[in-house]
Amino acid sequence: MYQRVRKLISVSEAKKLYPIDFSASKIDFDNKIKEIISGKGRFLLIIGPCSADNHDAVLKYCEHLKRISEKVQDKIFIVPRIYTTKPRSEAGAYRGILHSPNCESEDINKGILSARQLMIDVAKNFDFFAADEMLYPNLYMYFDDLLSYITIGARSSEDQLHRLAASGLDVAVGIKNPMHGNLKSLAQAIKTASLSNHFTLNGYEIVSSGNRSAHAILRGFIDSNGKMQANYTRGYIDKFAFECSELDINPAIIIDCNHANSGKNCLMEPQIAMDVVNTPQNRSIVKGLMIESYLLDGKQSKPIEFGKSLTDECLGIEKTEKLIYDIAEKL
Repeated sequence: MYQRVRKLISVSEAKKLYPIDFSASKIDFDNKIKEIISGKGRFLLIIGPCSADNHDAVLKYCEHLKRISEKVQDKIFIVPRIYTTKPRSEAGAYRGILHSPNCESEDINKGILSARQLMIDVAKNFDFFAADEMLYPNLYMYFDDLLSYITIGARSSEDQLHRLAASGLDVAVGIKNPMHGNLKSLAQAIKTASLSNHFTLNGYEIVSSGNRSAHAILRGFIDSNGKMQANYTRGYIDKFAFECSELDINPAIIIDCNHANSGKNCLMEPQIAMDVVNTPQNRSIVKGLMIESYLLDGKQSKPIEFGKSLTDECLGIEKTEKLIYDIAEKL
């Protein structure tokens, strides 16, 4: 059995308490990402902490990111990761700022408002609109006016509700390959997200318009022996392109430089990124990279060091800055 703890704040009330006044800027930001996915414009870089665990640390990180982005903006379009529900894998561990704001409270209403305030502060101070993972489709509307990029995670990409919900998003949505790595299943998820669908969500009957900016994120996979394997190489890219041709969908790909591609070793991210950008044949299909990065290298189990990840390992900002400049030089 379960117990009702409290009623969630309504979406309209949350937006009234924490309003925005820059909708035109967001639409422009959204459209630039969509253009890249469709094959126009710059190289996309979705980058930031594995999980946005601390308001001040994320703002400090985005301050660095803004400074760097101004130097490479002719070649690279940067979108900061502000992942509000990204948990550690262990049962009972940290579940993201939306569930545990300041790593102390379990009041989800406080988490919703805390996450919303963080995204607003990033937008106001640095003209960035965020990327987040849609772990819980019923919570997306609390942040739809602040998010310009959505991911569907590897554990959710085969879930029908996530696929259907993605078909109603007005922003680009990247769908990760499933944990087992099946690329046909990934292409089918993108096909579903690209179509108009009829389903139920949050107590309503929904008809979606279809998302023409749905695309793949290759993040590596777990093989039948339980070992992590990379899938960012040319053979996997070509195989995915074939699956897309069978379903008549755009074979656009973002390469995730961490997770199983790196063996969850953040120090491998620069090598993976440069392998991708140094392969000219990739450019027609690979539209960008996803990189986990924070103020400090590595990860920690408790919030002791400011700007060090509480979830997966992240590349520190100094190595990140060098990597971004190296990518720009090769584009």
